[in-house]
Amino acid sequence: MRLLRSKKRLMVAAICVIFASTLGGLMFAASASTDKKQIGIQTTAQTADAQTEKKGAPQTSATKAVTPAKSNGKLPDETKFQRIAENEKLLLKADKASGHFTVTSKTTGEVWRSFPNPKDWQDKLNTDAWKVHLASPFMFRYVEFNLRKDLLKETNFYAQKGGISQFEVTDQGFKVMYDMPDLGFIIPVEVKLGEDFVETKVLAEGLVDEKVIPKEEPAAATVDKNGKEVKKPKPKKDPMARLASIRLFPFLGAQTSNDEDGFLYIPDGPGALIDFRERRAGTQNLYTERVYGDDWAYSNRNTLSDRNPITMPVFGIKSNKQALLGVITEGEEYANVVAAPSGSFSQFNWVAPEYQYRFKFFQPTDTKKQNGYLTYSKEITKSDRATRYYMIDDQGEGISYVTLAERYRELLMKESAMKPLEGEQAKLRLQLHLLGGDTEDGFLWDSYLPLTTTKEAEGIVQELSALGVDNMDITYLGWQNDGYSKFGGDFPVPDKLGGNKGMKKFTEFAHSKGYRVYLDASSYTYNRGGKDGFRKNRDGLRDLASSVIESMNWDSRRKTFVSPQFMKGVIEGDFQEAKSLGINGYVYGQGIGSFLNTDFNENYRATREQAKEIQSELFQKTKETFGSVKGAGGNAYTFPYISHMDNMASNFSYDMFIDRVIPFAQIALHGLTTYSFEYANLSDDYADNFLKGIEYGAVPSFVVTNASSQELLKSLSLHEFYSTNYKDWLEEIVSQYQKYEEALGDVQNEFITGHREIVSGVFETTYSNGKQVIVNYNDKEVRVGNVVVKAKDYIVSKGGA
Repeated sequence: MRLLRSKKRLMVAAICVIFASTLGGLMFAASASTDKKQIGIQTTAQTADAQTEKKGAPQTSATKAVTPAKSNGKLPDETKFQRIAENEKLLLKADKASGHFTVTSKTTGEVWRSFPNPKDWQDKLNTDAWKVHLASPFMFRYVEFNLRKDLLKETNFYAQKGGISQFEVTDQGFKVMYDMPDLGFIIPVEVKLGEDFVETKVLAEGLVDEKVIPKEEPAAATVDKNGKEVKKPKPKKDPMARLASIRLFPFLGAQTSNDEDGFLYIPDGPGALIDFRERRAGTQNLYTERVYGDDWAYSNRNTLSDRNPITMPVFGIKSNKQALLGVITEGEEYANVVAAPSGSFSQFNWVAPEYQYRFKFFQPTDTKKQNGYLTYSKEITKSDRATRYYMIDDQGEGISYVTLAERYRELLMKESAMKPLEGEQAKLRLQLHLLGGDTEDGFLWDSYLPLTTTKEAEGIVQELSALGVDNMDITYLGWQNDGYSKFGGDFPVPDKLGGNKGMKKFTEFAHSKGYRVYLDASSYTYNRGGKDGFRKNRDGLRDLASSVIESMNWDSRRKTFVSPQFMKGVIEGDFQEAKSLGINGYVYGQGIGSFLNTDFNENYRATREQAKEIQSELFQKTKETFGSVKGAGGNAYTFPYISHMDNMASNFSYDMFIDRVIPFAQIALHGLTTYSFEYANLSDDYADNFLKGIEYGAVPSFVVTNASSQELLKSLSLHEFYSTNYKDWLEEIVSQYQKYEEALGDVQNEFITGHREIVSGVFETTYSNGKQVIVNYNDKEVRVGNVVVKAKDYIVSKGGA
């Protein structure tokens, strides 16, 4: 798979074209002046008089704000909230003076608030600025283009003396129009009650972020009492304030850590928890990461994140007997997930989406594009931005991260039409990746370097079959015309590899064994040269400054990102030739399913949202053409189409304030699709990688060559494939396959219904058919109930230990 093994390696690979100059993911709400200097954001907060409420207005009619809404950092009075909507499960009430709301469970009486729970509020634990932030219905950032076009200011509704110009009750909820005349901003918001959720939305229609300042007539000359002319006042300069981002109801469900019974869930890697703690070491910690990863159109002179990219637009919070699962349903490609534990900026634990409307980029001022300045995009990315908060209360069985993951699984089945695996799909299959060939670096000229010909591939597969590998998916890497590190003009398969004829013959052989064959198609992400009719300046992906976006291989050779529209045409143009080989489908990675970039190429202009649609269409059409398609480290919009997910994240990004890694993604997907982690033979820790796969319900994955590992050194591009000779790994491949089959062969179509840490380093996974798997990562054996789990080992039981 043409996937870099970690995001950090991706950053190194692109280091020649990406220059770090500012911190990415600028932090909202830094309270200390030193922090403001570090992150380039100014903080605006204002203490106001007590909030006033306009009384006597009819509930069903729109009401006009007479005076600005006010807050002295006090939370709204719930006793004054009015009934807005209800159903069999939930009751929605709202405050017409602020737009804040509560949702109450009719079954348990649990209350979820759009503001922090006032039960444990303590003034002394929150700064004056944060008191106003916490009370406000939204926080936002803006840039003043006529003052500092590279500097964000952060503030909130109350600090800007905002008022509500309209409050309207709808069939399922209400609409509120937030008006901030000092800035000229109008933020229209809609809140709706669903069967078991409340949806909050920033509407595109009616959103205004521009203040019209009329030109002043020249003042007549005046003189003072001594007859001297008085200087004319300078006309007021328009700061040209424009919206950068919004956090709508960011403290919905926020709780303190007073009883330490709760956690924040963030979608880092497989999933991560920040436990509620009254005393947490460290200073101001903030998790902020973009859904579906960085956008390379804004990467130049900006630092790319070294965290795992967010592949699922979900987050959550659990406290005592209630929980919230947040799912960003509209505009997720323009959203960040932001979270902070108590003690970081306030006494509350909170997690929320942050909707982005403008983005920082480097604007060159010379033709060589070496000099320039950082600024924000002038054009707003206007679209509806919505998040559904699913209310989960304790029905007597308790609430855990498994509960949240199960709810997301239900949504994947209902909203994305994913179905439980059955028949052949439910078989556990070894994921065997064969590295075909690459380019050998020569002194005067390069030559083709065959590593696994189609004939040699038959031999490898035959040996594995003879040793007992009954089910297998085979993915051919480096099959394209000039090998693994060449981009553009993939077909035909090179003659030295076996040609199209040899690939077809190999596919037929694999099918005779009951195996499936896929071609790695991640190479279509890039092009280098003029193949496929590609011209760099015409067909390359461009950033906002109109520069063609390039990256570097480890061999220091440039490769150009291809415009998504151009790439789609090339892939679809190759479908018929690929189908003639008899393959079962493509495996998409990198720029198809896992990278999501805006394209400012005027020939193929595409927003980030449109790029997502292009990728989804490719997955769908590939599945229709071949019958199957796979993803590699793919985003959630690929889930409805895939039969397997390669290279799924199995670990977190090692943030200091993350307390636990959990298999949230695996719980949500197991039984709906199969998945595998990094290649076992290239893992940093082979033993723990295997145990993690057993614990998380994965399937085994290896990458091999017929050539010796030393042969790969002839190419400068195969640095990551350092131990691939199949003879060195044959015994281990068979052993792993058999162990996986014995442990998990009968649960591929079963849901994960339980997961917990029994004691330190010992984890239990439970499936819907009753099977339990207990994994011991410790260096010593551990007794669990009546059984002993050996060191670095696992046990399987039908009904528990």
